[in-house]
Amino acid sequence: MSLDLCRQFPEVTTLNLGGGFKVGRMNDEASTDLSVVGVPVSDNFRSFAEETGRKLHLEIEPGTFLLANAGALVSTVQDVCTTGAEGHTFLKLDSGMTEVLRPSLYGSQHPIVTVARGGQEPQGEGSYIVVGHCCESGDLLTPADGDPETLAERSLGSATIGDLVVIEGSGAYCAGMSAKNYNSFPEAAEVMVGRDGAIHVIRARQPLEQIWANEISVDVKNL
Repeated sequence: MSLDLCRQFPEVTTLNLGGGFKVGRMNDEASTDLSVVGVPVSDNFRSFAEETGRKLHLEIEPGTFLLANAGALVSTVQDVCTTGAEGHTFLKLDSGMTEVLRPSLYGSQHPIVTVARGGQEPQGEGSYIVVGHCCESGDLLTPADGDPETLAERSLGSATIGDLVVIEGSGAYCAGMSAKNYNSFPEAAEVMVGRDGAIHVIRARQPLEQIWANEISVDVKNL
């Protein structure tokens, strides 16, 4: 279809097919095989050139494909609570939809790993519902697959207050689409790990004052 449009505009020299390449975040999710999907694209571009005498320049936008699994959100367990033998055990984090909104919107799945304090291996396993800090029913990091309204327990290493919970696959469509400053939570810091293992801050933690920096005082008596 895109090439058909290019036929109607002889001045076109570049065709950008955008992104949208599937990235498997969970072990059972497949990722786009670029060597497979690239064959018909290459064939169609070649046919277009033979037919029209115009050799188009192809552009793509593989940002998510490259970055989705290159980032992780590191959170801390603030509370562990249970709704009884017939209910669930909840891990309440100091982050949530303010950093990773995809599960709340789409029921998207992200790998989750618990890390005991001091970097120790968790002792045993547990079935948990992992939730955020926004006091919203939708602030859920373990929804059913494709169903953001349904709770789904996740088998994780046992966790207690103060342990770390790492939400993997957070390198794309996370910070950029998060519920920024919801409930007055500042944006989290972002760091990059260098090839030498050194940690570099690439976005500082947002000062709380920035949230109300654009608010303007008004004398209500004169309104």
